[in-house]
Amino acid sequence: MRTVGWSAACALAGTMIAAAPAVAQTATTHAVAVGSSAPAPVEAQDPARLAVARELADKLIPPGMYQRMMGENLNHMMETVVGSAADLPIRDFAQIGGLSEEEVAQLGKTTLREVMEIYDPHWKERQQRTLRAMMGEMGKLMSTLEPKVRVAFARAYARAYTLPELQELQRFFATPAGDHYARSSMELMMGPDMAQAMAEAMPEIMKQMPAVIQAAQAGTKDLPPPRKPADLTPQERAKIEKLLGSKAAQPTKK
Repeated sequence: MRTVGWSAACALAGTMIAAAPAVAQTATTHAVAVGSSAPAPVEAQDPARLAVARELADKLIPPGMYQRMMGENLNHMMETVVGSAADLPIRDFAQIGGLSEEEVAQLGKTTLREVMEIYDPHWKERQQRTLRAMMGEMGKLMSTLEPKVRVAFARAYARAYTLPELQELQRFFATPAGDHYARSSMELMMGPDMAQAMAEAMPEIMKQMPAVIQAAQAGTKDLPPPRKPADLTPQERAKIEKLLGSKAAQPTKK
């Protein structure tokens, strides 16, 4: 487990945190739409259902929504979460990286922030600028994908809900409260309240991370390790070289 490393642990934790609002939004939207856990239909080709579902998708994903989501709100959320992680004892990261309990105990209560500020006095500002630059570019990317997301969302709604259910949603979204919900629900999942909740969850996430990684390793423990170039037959190396157009499959000379 040593090979997982602290950076990989942070990345995995960050992925879980970033996914949480999307999962919560999906659950919230489905609860509002159906109002129960009854099995939903699976036909997505009914033109009438698709027509209504497209209207709903346009309301739930208005133009520029992802750009706004990836803007100040998500920046604030990620900065809050990263700041919270930096204040955790570094032994929490070390345990995920595979150190023994004895080695972890020797680290005491030193935080990641204390160590990083010695290595890089501009660490905090560097993290903030990096996050903002990444979120800015992600916002641009997601904006280009918005039309496809709306199509997929419409098809998903047409598949999941009956025409009467879709029409009921349509009537709800036509009300002031429904219009407000449709325009703001996804962005609220990136707001300061969610950011605070995710930051407060960091200690528990880090506590559970070793078990998550162990489960991932246990899921593949009966598989043989991936082969190296030296393990390939000449025929297999030739096939890979043909596929890649290079000598990438040649065994490394010692």
